[in-house]
Amino acid sequence: MTDPVPHETPDAAETPDAAESPKKSTITPMRIALWVLVSGAGLFMVISGLVGVMVKAQ
Repeated sequence: MTDPVPHETPDAAETPDAAESPKKSTITPMRIALWVLVSGAGLFMVISGLVGVMVKAQ
């Protein structure tokens, strides 16, 4: 058992669901744009690397 936290009711301290489950973050347009930019940069690097290997092999 843990020590009681100030300004917390005893019921809240004993409920494992409230303490263990973090809030889910919402998907924002900024997060989608970030994923698109990062995945686009990664895809560019992979494709340019494959093209470079193929050109070098000729």
